[in-house]
Amino acid sequence: MLLSLIPYIIVQLADIFKTMFGSHVVILIALIVSSASLLLYFTYQVMNAWIHQRSLDYSKYEILRTGFLQHMQQHGKLIDEDGKLNLPVIRNLFSETDKDADKSITKGEMERLMLEMIKTGEVNVDKQFAVTEVMKVFDSNHDEKINYQEFVNGCTKWITETKQLTKSGNSFSREITHELISQKNENNPEEIDRVMSKILMHAETRLLQAESLITEDGNPNIDGIKNIFKQFDLDNNNEISKPELEQLIRTVKFGEFQPNYEDVVKELFSDFDKDGDNTINEPEFVDGLKKWVDKAIHAANSTEKANIIDEYDKIVEKKIVHGKSLVWTIIKSVLQVLLGIVILTCTGGPLMVSILQLSNSMNVPSFGISFVIVPLAMNARAAIAAIFPASHKSEKTASLTFSEIYGGVVMSNISNLTTLLAIVYAKDLTWNYSAEVLTVLVVCAIVGILAYSCTTYPLWTCLLVFFLYPFSLGLFYYAQFVLHWN
Repeated sequence: MLLSLIPYIIVQLADIFKTMFGSHVVILIALIVSSASLLLYFTYQVMNAWIHQRSLDYSKYEILRTGFLQHMQQHGKLIDEDGKLNLPVIRNLFSETDKDADKSITKGEMERLMLEMIKTGEVNVDKQFAVTEVMKVFDSNHDEKINYQEFVNGCTKWITETKQLTKSGNSFSREITHELISQKNENNPEEIDRVMSKILMHAETRLLQAESLITEDGNPNIDGIKNIFKQFDLDNNNEISKPELEQLIRTVKFGEFQPNYEDVVKELFSDFDKDGDNTINEPEFVDGLKKWVDKAIHAANSTEKANIIDEYDKIVEKKIVHGKSLVWTIIKSVLQVLLGIVILTCTGGPLMVSILQLSNSMNVPSFGISFVIVPLAMNARAAIAAIFPASHKSEKTASLTFSEIYGGVVMSNISNLTTLLAIVYAKDLTWNYSAEVLTVLVVCAIVGILAYSCTTYPLWTCLLVFFLYPFSLGLFYYAQFVLHWN
C-alpha cells in the first residue's frame, strides 16, 4: 500500500508550479508513474504465487461452504417458512453421514462425505482442504469428532456467513443464498424436462429387455407403463405416495445435475395427482407418464423406438447447455457493464443537483452531504455486515477476508488515481483535487505503516482505524476550506 502512494506524492507537487504548463508536466509524470504502477502491480500479482494462493484459499472456502450447503439443500429447504433453521433436514444429513450410528461424525466419515461431494461436482476443491476446513468450523471442542449440536452450530454459522455476505452486496453469495433459502417451491420448466427425461430413461431400464415405453407403431406402451407403476408401488396398495416417489427419484442417475428432491416431488405430484389426494393411483400414473412419453416421441427425431427416449434426453441436455452457454454469459456480462456505465452517466449529474438541493433544504453544507451522509448511506449496510458477523469467522477466514479487502484498497488507490489523472490531462483541466489527494495520502499512509510493521493487530488498533474516518473528514475540511488548498 505504501508503494501505491508514490503517484499521490508526485501529484501534490503540482501546487508548487504556478504556471499551467508546469502543473500539466507534473500531472503527466504522475500519470506515467501511476499507469506504470498499475501494470507493475498486475505483474507482481501474476509472478507471485502466494498472492494467488491467498485469493485461491479465500475462493476455495467460499466454494466449499456453498457446495456443502447445496448438498444439504438436496434433503430439503435449510430455512423453514418461519425463517428458522430447518432442523429435520440437518438431522437427516447428520444421520446419513454418521454411518456407524454412534451419534458423532468422525473424520473418516467426513472424508467419505467430502469425497462423494467432490465426485458429484458439488465441491470443486481437494479432499484434504475440504475435510480440514469442515473440521475446523464444526469440531468446536477439537476432539476429532462432530456431535449433533456441533453439526447444527456449524451449519448455522455457514448459513449466517452466506446471508451476511449477501447483505453486504456479494453477488456470488446473493445468488447462492437465493438458491438455498428461497421459499419458491416450483422448478422451472427446463429443470422439469430434465428430471423427466432422466426418469423416462430410468423407467426404460426397469422394463424387460424385450419391452419398451414405446410400442412398435410409435405410441406409448400402456402395459409397460402399468408394469412400471407396479414396480414403483413398493407397498402394493395400488398407490404411489410421496415417500415412494422420492425414493424412486433418488435412485435415478442424474449425472452432474443434482435436483432438489423435495421440490421435484411436489412438482411431479402437482402434475400427476389430478384428484389432489396426495397419492398417485394407477390411472393417474398412466396418464401422467403417457403425456411425457408422447412429448418424447414428438421431440425426438428418430424412427427407432429403442432410441427415442435416449434421443429426447440428449435434446433436453443440449437445450439446457445451450441456454447456459459461455457465449451468452459473456454477452450478458458485457451488456450489464454497459448498462451500468449508462446508468452512472445519466444519473451522475442529477445526483449532484439533488445533493445541492438537499444541502440547501436542510441548511447543511454540501460538504456534509457529499462526504458524510451519502457515503454512510451507501456503505453502512456493508460495514455493519462486515463487523457484526466477525465473531462467526475463524482466524484464517478473517485473515483471508482482510487480505482481499487490503488488496482491493491498493488496486483502488492506483486505478482511481490513474483514471482521474488521465481525464485531467486529456481534457486539459485545472488541477483542483489536492485536498482530496492529501486526505487519501495521509490515511492510507497510516494504514500502510500499520500493515508493514504488524503481522497481528492488537485490539487497540481498531480504535485508531475507526478514528481515521472522522479524522479524514476533518483533514479534508481544513485543507479545502481553511488553507484553501485547491
